[in-house]
Amino acid sequence: MADKKKKKGDDADDDEESGGGGKKKIIIGVVVAVVGYFAYSNFLAAPPPPVDAEAEAMEEVEEELAEGEILELPEVVVNLADDSPRYLRVSIALILEEGIVAADFELESAIAKDVVLEYLSSQTYDRLKDPMAKRAVKDELSSLVRLAYDDEKVVRVLFTTFVMQ
Repeated sequence: MADKKKKKGDDADDDEESGGGGKKKIIIGVVVAVVGYFAYSNFLAAPPPPVDAEAEAMEEVEEELAEGEILELPEVVVNLADDSPRYLRVSIALILEEGIVAADFELESAIAKDVVLEYLSSQTYDRLKDPMAKRAVKDELSSLVRLAYDDEKVVRVLFTTFVMQ
């Protein structure tokens, strides 16, 4: 009889384990899914691209300003700020605001050339060799050149040649 009671007790335990075990499995599954999602979103997923306030401000300025004529500046060679001799040969074009005549602006372009020379000579080869850095440098130069003209006349700067040695 004791064996029969054990069997009945065992069956009761099995029922509790299977019923409770099923609920436990569901709860564990939900917890694992939540923890997995949290781990994926915080550690494995690609982080959102950084928000660059200067780039956003430059894009807003570009959207507000109508682009006009393009003035190409003469090619320049700049010594980079490396310990070993490194050079940058660069040609720049200025996109002028609508209504500014490129031929009339040529005399004033010396200001932009000065800004370009000063800024680029402070850069290093390692920074400029990255393709994404070139975009950042172009955006920074655009901001500096616009600032040199009191946020007037020049919309942005383009590189037409960019060779480093």
